[in-house]
Amino acid sequence: MKKTALGAAALTATAVLGLGACGSSPAATTSHGAPATGGAPSRPSHPSTPAGPPTLHVRRPHWRLSSPIGREAIIDGGSDVTIAGGLVGGDSSTPAAWRLSVGRGHVGSLPPLAVPVHDTAGALLNGRPLVIGGGNAAEQSVVQEWDGHGWQVVGHLPEARSDLVAATIGDHVYVLGGYNGSRPAEPDVLSSTDGKRWKVVGRLPLPVRYAASTVVDGDVWLFGGERNDVEQTAVQRFDPRTGHSKVVAHLPRPVGHAVAIPLGGRILIAGGRTDPNTVTDRMWWFDPATGRTRPAGHLPTPLADAAVARVGAVTYVVGGESPDPTRQVLAVTD
Repeated sequence: MKKTALGAAALTATAVLGLGACGSSPAATTSHGAPATGGAPSRPSHPSTPAGPPTLHVRRPHWRLSSPIGREAIIDGGSDVTIAGGLVGGDSSTPAAWRLSVGRGHVGSLPPLAVPVHDTAGALLNGRPLVIGGGNAAEQSVVQEWDGHGWQVVGHLPEARSDLVAATIGDHVYVLGGYNGSRPAEPDVLSSTDGKRWKVVGRLPLPVRYAASTVVDGDVWLFGGERNDVEQTAVQRFDPRTGHSKVVAHLPRPVGHAVAIPLGGRILIAGGRTDPNTVTDRMWWFDPATGRTRPAGHLPTPLADAAVARVGAVTYVVGGESPDPTRQVLAVTD
């Protein structure tokens, strides 16, 4: 949650986000069968592994955001995506929230968050979007829920936490990693069934903030991240059935602030920061069954701190920093 801690106070008015024409031509990237690196996890997540990495297509759709934003919460709910909070120009947190219907190319404003935050995490729990933790002038513990009419503060994490990730599995939401304002990173894995009451259900072997994350076969995977201003290579897997976490592999390069996208039986690690001041366009394939990593090409532009939502067969990478907040939207398919 560095930027606002060093920068301006939070916004108090709702920003405007919309769809506009994008004059950029589509861009595509195809993976190549380069030599693989990394070690094998102790328990495969897939019984079999495809012979090679899936073909990857990254393109710019005909629309983009009308206002730059990064480090926002994003919650996919079928054909609609909820976007809330984030970092806008001037290193300020916004309370703004929107409902984005990707298929129709339509966006509508929602009432603002009760507490403006960025470096936050979003999750869908019991059919309702949650915005969990984050920061503005300081780290926050607040949990905010959309009830269909407005955003309500429904609970608090045991302590403040920004730069975190959240994952919904069944009727539980899990919070991993992050920063409380003093320690290098948070080790405790938290769980809740309602966003109000939270309990510790595990610990990360390598506490990090700004990790890329995704869920595959009921496990939460964390890739890289940051600790003491140093980007990491660790791949960590959390099993919510046992509460056990383990470092199962390492990325070929340190990276934080990236995104992770499951595609074709593998996980795409895209963009991020190789150090606090350098944004990358590199992409890598990670195989959960073997722990092996291989190059997957490049994004159209360097990008970090973006948000990811899955709508049908397409994964949308929304906003982010390149290095300033951007209006860019990318559509990723295999």
